[in-house]
Amino acid sequence: MKIWLLLFTLLFARENPFEPVVKPLNQKIVKREIFHKTKLYLPDDARVLKKVIFVYQTLNGDIKKKEVLINKDIDFHYPFTITHKYVAFHKKYLKFANLFSLEVDKREIKIFTKDKKIRSFFLVSPFRIVIDFVRDANFLTISKNLNTYLKKVVVGNHDGYYRVVFYFDTNYNYKIKKFDKGYKIELQ
Repeated sequence: MKIWLLLFTLLFARENPFEPVVKPLNQKIVKREIFHKTKLYLPDDARVLKKVIFVYQTLNGDIKKKEVLINKDIDFHYPFTITHKYVAFHKKYLKFANLFSLEVDKREIKIFTKDKKIRSFFLVSPFRIVIDFVRDANFLTISKNLNTYLKKVVVGNHDGYYRVVFYFDTNYNYKIKKFDKGYKIELQ
């Protein structure tokens, strides 16, 4: 019995067990394109638009649907135009005592500081990015609210360091990079 098991294992064993069994056909990296506008015509027998269904992909790859009920009369002679426009975003500048200052832009948050970053991580529910900086400071917790994708910034004092917590409106992929005047968070 053991001989058959050994023979079966050797016959179907792969040379490199870490190589994937299925190889992808398309190995090109697809560049993401931002949707701006599309125009469509309904068939000539369309009279009432009942609902519109948007099918979208989330950050983690799930496919979801969002239905918008309309239930209104339409004229099929005229096209439907779907647009995705950016709302004008004005940079916001914040100063946190003598610790650091922030510049909040469309998809980037710049942290102007000379303090060294110790660590960074994120938490969910609600989504927030936490960054710790080295400095022995003495201050009360500072909290500032914003009406953007960045909902709130809270700065707390700890023994030998201070912690900055950025609260966001939803989950984001992000990168934290160092630049000559501090650090920046790039959201994707």
